[in-house]
Amino acid sequence: MNPDWRTRGQVHDRGIVDQPPYWQDLANVLKYPGRGSNGVAIGVLSIIASVQIVPVIGAFATLFLLLAVPKHAMEVLRDSAHGHQEPPRFGVDVGDRAVFAFLALLLAFGVAHLALTIFAPGPWPLAWRLLMATVLPLIAMSLAIDEHIGRAIHPLFWAEVLGRVGLPYLGAIALVWLGLGIGLRGAGWLDRVLPPFFGAMVSMAITLWVLFMAAHVCGRLVFQYRDALGFTPTGPEAPEKLRVSRDHRLEDRITAMLAEGKAAEARRALEEELRERAVSAPLHRQYRQLLRDARDTPALLAHGRQWLHQKIVENDARGALSLVQECLDLDPFFTPLDATDWPPIIDAAERAGLQRLADAARNAQATRAPAQSGPSS
Repeated sequence: MNPDWRTRGQVHDRGIVDQPPYWQDLANVLKYPGRGSNGVAIGVLSIIASVQIVPVIGAFATLFLLLAVPKHAMEVLRDSAHGHQEPPRFGVDVGDRAVFAFLALLLAFGVAHLALTIFAPGPWPLAWRLLMATVLPLIAMSLAIDEHIGRAIHPLFWAEVLGRVGLPYLGAIALVWLGLGIGLRGAGWLDRVLPPFFGAMVSMAITLWVLFMAAHVCGRLVFQYRDALGFTPTGPEAPEKLRVSRDHRLEDRITAMLAEGKAAEARRALEEELRERAVSAPLHRQYRQLLRDARDTPALLAHGRQWLHQKIVENDARGALSLVQECLDLDPFFTPLDATDWPPIIDAAERAGLQRLADAARNAQATRAPAQSGPSS
């Protein structure tokens, strides 16, 4: 999983504040869907749901809900994964492409289940339902965080996450599906017994509450196991800082360029700064995302060497683990800028329980001599 540059403008390097595991913080997990923008979204979407039985207008309302509900749920998941304790603003974090991809995958899973039910009765439909229950949260996590469809549907990615997180992931999905099952059953019952418009509104509110709670649990799980997953969150919200530093001004400039579709110009501007000085983590992340979008593997590896060395100099070996994992995925023989960068990385990986990453780093250290390189132009 890799962070995306599509984060809110006020997010800067503020440090990561740990949160208790979701199972030790159930009171806040249960209350989260009603906080801030979540409560507003639940209210507005529930009112829209109440007109679904109206001819013509109801069809448009249904289409809107079909897109808006998963979009906000994925935004909740993404913000929670990044350690944000406040709910997201609607429509600013997750692209529509991720939402359409998730809906298409839901449809594909449903069609496959129907085919198995008709043509292969017996244990196969049940096995398929168990597979769906296990991997759909993984798919939602991947799409919400980096919007990478290929990774989201790759079985090796599923196996890797399950191997790194283990039982806490199974506990999270059990809680998610139990909550959704109870909530949806209760919502359906209320929809039947209450007056038409009011019943639809109340049942939708309950459905959204449990859905946003489930998304929050999935995001909290990613945040909690960020080291094992090689994921670098941006940290929780804080009062907006005055944007007066050179890095802040450049962030605003790059964000404006990207909004205007000037990716090449934004990349050149970042490369000029990277050649001149050490920049902030948000700028490094913006640059890496541009390189990923361009599929420029040599530049990703060159920049990885530079940023990795900066992290080691700043005594942030733990923060460098996700960067090392990405670089080793691109090139198993990846070499850092300085050979002395390897020992703190290996030590940090072992202390974090990432033995496979430590072994991969040790193998890369022993296989090839360090290479000297900077960011590509």
